[in-house]
Amino acid sequence: MLNSDISRCKHRHQAAAPCRRNCPPACRPISTKRVRLWLLPRASADTKPQSVAPSTPATTFSYRVAAKQVTAKLRLDTFLAEQIAAELAAVPNSAQDVSRAKIQASIAAGLVTVNGRPAFKAGQQLRAGDTVAASLLPPPPVQAIPEAIPLDIKYEDEHVLVINKPAGMVVHVAPGHHTGTLVNALLHHCSLPALELVPTEPGGVAAVASSSGGGGAGAGAAGEEEGTDELDDEEEEFGSSRLLNSSSAGSSSSSSSGGGGILRPGIVHRIDKGTSGLLVVAKTETALTRLQAQFKARTVDRLYLSLTVGCPAARSGRVETNISRDPGDRKRMAAAPYGGTRGRTAASGYSVVERLAGGGSALVQWELDTGRTHQIRVHAKHIGHPLLGDDTYGGCGPAALSAVAKGGTPLEQVKSCVEELGRPALHALTLGFSHPISGQRLAFEQPPPEDFARAVERLRGA
Repeated sequence: MLNSDISRCKHRHQAAAPCRRNCPPACRPISTKRVRLWLLPRASADTKPQSVAPSTPATTFSYRVAAKQVTAKLRLDTFLAEQIAAELAAVPNSAQDVSRAKIQASIAAGLVTVNGRPAFKAGQQLRAGDTVAASLLPPPPVQAIPEAIPLDIKYEDEHVLVINKPAGMVVHVAPGHHTGTLVNALLHHCSLPALELVPTEPGGVAAVASSSGGGGAGAGAAGEEEGTDELDDEEEEFGSSRLLNSSSAGSSSSSSSGGGGILRPGIVHRIDKGTSGLLVVAKTETALTRLQAQFKARTVDRLYLSLTVGCPAARSGRVETNISRDPGDRKRMAAAPYGGTRGRTAASGYSVVERLAGGGSALVQWELDTGRTHQIRVHAKHIGHPLLGDDTYGGCGPAALSAVAKGGTPLEQVKSCVEELGRPALHALTLGFSHPISGQRLAFEQPPPEDFARAVERLRGA
């Protein structure tokens, strides 16, 4: 079968499922091996074969349409998106996420059935009593390429790195963020090969395979702090599937698999794309494991500075909630009752450092007991004072700008300040931990960057 025969078919086929539509005859008997070879880029003569990790099984969901769910036009993709989002939101500690686009792709691929028959149209209308089954495949692999991106390194030895991450840099390579990330920069800094990131679950991305057989330590993530807008606040997932592994035969470094196997050193926690400040990165497997243990035991010291919309009435306080994905918006997190079944427990302490803009804003310091996705941003919104400039949680809309201006600052000046900042006003100020090898206590402090400092001065002088 020729590639041109495949390209004439507009349908997306699965390996073992012949086409049941009116396609060219050559399109029907599809060979799994040949289709996969067609999809892979052609390798040059001097290119080493990639090491590709085995794919994970599809996740299957099954539902029956209840009479009360039927509307005038109940679309198949809409029904599945709502049902799957509700199911995942109800799972304790679940960070999974299935987008509507992924559901539509699965429908087009013939992975969804209605009453036992394949459904190929996302807009197919459903009726009461219909049984819908969907198998959702993980997203395709993403490759992390070493890139010569400058790093602001505050400390480095053979075991750890402490980095001042600029605002605007994503920590992890992920769908939609293939280049310019901290992982890309670390691979280059540590002279490591490109890595292939293979998803392991809906909404999750894991790195598994090295694309070339280089030596040395790898880079990876095991816990997160202010996460990414992908999933961004320090979400601590110890032993998580998001590790970047570097296979290095002949390496003398120890590894979890023993003696020169798969190495998993790397990013121990992360901060959001829009957050600036300090991060610690492990360079060896031993350092990674011991730093993970410190985060898990809550012995790592972390302070954050933020600018809020309005000034909290109490000079200091503590926020305790659960945090889970917002079922109404997959890119947001939401507070839930503390200790409940929805989401994961999260605790933050805050103190007002300075009242700004006549009380329309404040410089607030945060101390984290836990590290969950968007924890500070969610907790700031929960107490009624979202971070200034945080469009995800209501920190830069008309209502927020007006609230800041109530202190006496001209509205146009507030608007200009927020536009110039262009991000949530959050900075990872301090980081303290015990060196994973020597045990010496290390402490670092990084003043806020210029954009944050300018915003403070403008609000202070208002």
